[in-house]
Formats: sequence, C-alpha cells, structure tokens
Amino acid sequence: MKEFYFISGLPRSGSTLLSTILKQNPEFYADIHTPMDLFIDRTLHIIDNSESKNVIDKEHRKNILNGIFDGYYKHVDKPVIFDTSRTWTKKVDLLKCLFPYTKIICTVRDVVSILNSFEVLEGKNCLTARDIDDNVFFRCQKYMEEYEGVISKALVSLEQGLSSNPSLIKLIEYEDLCKNPEKVLREIYSFLNKPYYNHSFKNLEYSNKKFDMKTTLDGLHTIKSEVIYNPPKCILPESIVEEYKDMEFWRRNKNKTDFSYS
Repeated sequence: MKEFYFISGLPRSGSTLLSTILKQNPEFYADIHTPMDLFIDRTLHIIDNSESKNVIDKEHRKNILNGIFDGYYKHVDKPVIFDTSRTWTKKVDLLKCLFPYTKIICTVRDVVSILNSFEVLEGKNCLTARDIDDNVFFRCQKYMEEYEGVISKALVSLEQGLSSNPSLIKLIEYEDLCKNPEKVLREIYSFLNKPYYNHSFKNLEYSNKKFDMKTTLDGLHTIKSEVIYNPPKCILPESIVEEYKDMEFWRRNKNKTDFSYS
C-alpha cells in the first residue's frame, strides 16, 4: 500500500533540490513535477459536466481519484511517494479527503529573491529569442500579475492552504535548506513521522533540459552538486525591489498562529 505526500510552495525556492535529496531514501519516490493536479481537476470537471453526475456520489469520486493516483504511480515500487505541484496548497481539503494521513511540505523564499533568481536565469538564456518589448519590468510584472503570474498564483495558493489547514503544512525556507540541510531534513522526517535516513548533501546534480526548454528557460530545474548557500548578486532595479519587498506573509504571522514552520 503506497503512501502519498506532497511537495508544494513557491517557484525558485528549493523544491527541486528537496525532491532530489528525498529520493536518496530507498523508500521514497519524488519527482520535480507531475501532471497529477491537472488530472484531478480535469476528472472532476468531466464528472460535474456529465449526465451521470447525480449517480456519482462522494465515495465514487474518491475511488475514481484514488484510482488515478494508483494508476499513474503503478510502476513505482517504493512505499512512499511525494507528488509535486504548486497548486496542492489550495487543494489541501481534497488531499486530506483522499489520504487522511497526508501532509504537505512547502518550500518558500522571499519574493525579491525569487524574482532575482528568474532574472539571473534570463541572463544565462540571453541567446534565446524574446519579444521585442521584453524587459525586466515587464517580466517581473508578468510573474506577479494578479491571479495569473507564476509567483502570485503560488502565493495565493500557499496563503489559502495555511489559512485552512496549517497543521498539515510544513514550511521550509530556502535559505535554511541550503545552510543547514541536515537539520531541515530531520524536521521533515519528524513532521512525517518517518525514521530518519542519513542523506548525502553532495553529488546531487540534477537537470531536466527537456522540461525546462518548454519554458524557454534552460536551467530552471538544474541543481548544483553540493548543497551550499551562495545567493546571486541582486541584479533587479531598485524600484522593483521596493515594490515587491516584505511580501512574505508567512513570516509576519509566524508568532500569531499555530502554523507548522520549519
């Protein structure tokens, strides 16, 4: 019987690094991203727009959705599976319904550093064609566009999850993961009630060029061989830094809630 847990959070905040470390454990399976969230959404949409929706009760729905997870991971012979998507934090109630024991690990990072990380990648991909009007202001605005931007959507999803099911979410700060990976991993294992596995934080190289090229940002999911904290120099204009600083709501609320923080 497989157990399903979930990795979510903000872009450019260490989820690929975390997955790469976790799957060293011979009992664990983890990948950088799967289409499972899309499969679940589309399946529920089909059910609710079908003529048979009135005969498909809650138990039927649970069985169908559980069957999708079981079918997708049928080839995996490991007992613990981590599925990754930034949307899982807004679907905690659904995940809890399907897997009552489950928990979600969320990687987070300050918004300015996320934007800066994207811009560093843009510089490394400078020979890739861009729109004639493309520039750092346009790109940051697009990342932060309300309800549509890759960062803003992840922030909204994270805030929803923390508001509704804080005890099921473990926040992992990117800086903490890089500076003290063993401490963070031990906290994750404790959160999941799993025996600790002695991980190596060297020889971790991972890349997925095929996936990254679909985003036109080569290196989006490339990690270095050793876990170290070496943040790039900030290359963002000062006006962008001022506009998007201090957006980390989970830090402001840290002493006012019972959120499960790292």
